[in-house]
Amino acid sequence: MSRNRLDAPHGLLIDRSKPVNFTFDGKARTGFAGDTITSALWAEDVKIISRSFKYHRPRATVSAAGHDANALVQIGDEPSVSADTRLIEEGMTVEAQNVFGSLEHDRAQMLDKFGKFMPVGFYYKAFFRPKGAWKLWEPIIRRMAGLGKVNTDAHHGYFDKQYLWADVCVVGGGPAGMAAALEAADASDDIEVVLVEENPQLGGALTYARFDAAGQRAAAENDSLVKAVEAKDNIRVLTGAYCNGWFTDHFLPVIQGNRMFKLRAKAVVVATGSYEQPMVFRNNDLPGVMYSSAAQRLVNRYGVKPGNRAVIATANAEGYATALDLIAAGVDVACIADLNSERPRHELADAVADHGIPISLGATVHEALAKPHLNGVEGARVSKIMGQGQVAERYDTFDCDTIISAIGWQPTANLIWHAGGKTPYNDATSMFEIGELPEGMFAAGSVAGCFLIDTVIEQGREAGWSAAKDAGFTKGAIPTVRNDKGETGQNHAWPMFEH
Repeated sequence: MSRNRLDAPHGLLIDRSKPVNFTFDGKARTGFAGDTITSALWAEDVKIISRSFKYHRPRATVSAAGHDANALVQIGDEPSVSADTRLIEEGMTVEAQNVFGSLEHDRAQMLDKFGKFMPVGFYYKAFFRPKGAWKLWEPIIRRMAGLGKVNTDAHHGYFDKQYLWADVCVVGGGPAGMAAALEAADASDDIEVVLVEENPQLGGALTYARFDAAGQRAAAENDSLVKAVEAKDNIRVLTGAYCNGWFTDHFLPVIQGNRMFKLRAKAVVVATGSYEQPMVFRNNDLPGVMYSSAAQRLVNRYGVKPGNRAVIATANAEGYATALDLIAAGVDVACIADLNSERPRHELADAVADHGIPISLGATVHEALAKPHLNGVEGARVSKIMGQGQVAERYDTFDCDTIISAIGWQPTANLIWHAGGKTPYNDATSMFEIGELPEGMFAAGSVAGCFLIDTVIEQGREAGWSAAKDAGFTKGAIPTVRNDKGETGQNHAWPMFEH
C-alpha cells in the first residue's frame, strides 16, 4: 500500500480492487479506479505536480477540485489538464509542464531570485529595442515561461451535439441541487427535470465535508437524497457534465465528455456551491499549503492523508471539522490558529477541544517555513493578530508538513453573472451575496449564502418548487426555510497578513 493511503472507510470514490498503472514524468505510478491524478500521486507522496509559469516555483494542489491553476499537467497532446479532476486510466502518460531539468530540481527556479527585477509584463517593455529584437527574444521567453505544449498536428477528436429540453434544469448535484430536483419532480408526473453535476457522482459536499462531530450526517443525508433522485423517472441525471454558459431564454450548453447538449429549459436552479478562499501569508504557495476542503477531499473521497502533521488556520467551523477528519485519518494536528477572538459555539469545536488539540484564539499563520528548494512545508509560524493585517512580533513555531486554511467562501456564481445577475458585497458577512436574479432563475445552497445543512436542503426544496411553478407546474404550498440565510461567521473580513 502507498505510504499515504488510508484504509476503508476512507476513500468513498475509489475501488481498491481495481489498481490502475500510469506514469508521471517517466516513473511508474499506481492508483485505484476512481483516483484522480492528484490523489494517486499524493498517495505515493509525490506532491510537486507542476511549476509556476514564470519563476518556476514548485506547485501542488490547493483545492483538490480544479479550483486553482497549480495542478496542471500534460497528457499526450493535451496541455493544461487539471490533475485534480482527471481520473487516472490504465497506461496513461502524464508529464509535468514548464520544467527545465527535473520536476524536483528545476534549473530555471533561479529566476525566482530575480523576481523583483521582473514585474508583471516586464518583457513587453524590455525586449523591443533595438527594432526587431523581439523576434530573437520571443522564442526564448516562450520556452522559459508558459504552461503546456501545443501540437498543431494533433489528431482532431470526435465531438458531437445533442438537443435536450427540460421544464426545470438544476445545475449542481450537491444537497441543495438534489433537494431542488426532487421538489420540482414532485410537482407533476409530466414535468421533466434535468440535474447536471460536474463530478462523476452526485453528492457535492456530502461526499467529503463533515457536518456533525460524529461524522455520520453527511453519508446518511447523501444516501437518502441519491436514492430518492434515482427513484424518480422524471429526473434525468447528467454526471461528469458541466454547464459552461447561460444564453437567452435559458439556453444552456452542457458538456459531457465529447458531447455538447444544447439544452433549453423553462426555468433554472443554480446550486453550484462556493469556492473556498485563500489566506495570504508568506510562502502560502508552498506544496503542502491547501484549503480545508482540499484536505477533506483527499481524506474522505480518495483515502489519502494530506500529510503527517498539520497546522490549521481557521475563521469558521470548517477548520474544526477538518481537524476531526485529520485526527480520524491519523494525522497529528499540531495547532489550530483561530483568527477569531472567541471559539465558535459549535459541537465541532467542542469535539476538537476534547481531543486536546492546542487552540490559539485571535491568532493566524504568519509564515510557512520552506524545505530546501521550496519543495514543501517544514513548519509554520503562528502570531497573535494585533489589528487589520498586523501581527505581533513574537511568534510560536510549529513543525509540520501541511498548512490548512479555512477562512471563508465566495459563491460559484458564474452562471448567475453570465445571465446578468448581481452579487453585491455584504460588509456584515464579508461575502458576495446574490442580490438580483434574472427571471426564471433561482439559487440555493452556499451559492446563495446558506451553509447549515438543514437550511441548504430546505432552500433547495424552495428553489425547486419555485422553478416548477415558473415552468407552469404547482403542487402544494411553498416549502418553508428557516431564517438563517446569510449567516455570519463563515468569512473573515481581512485574512491577509503582510510579511
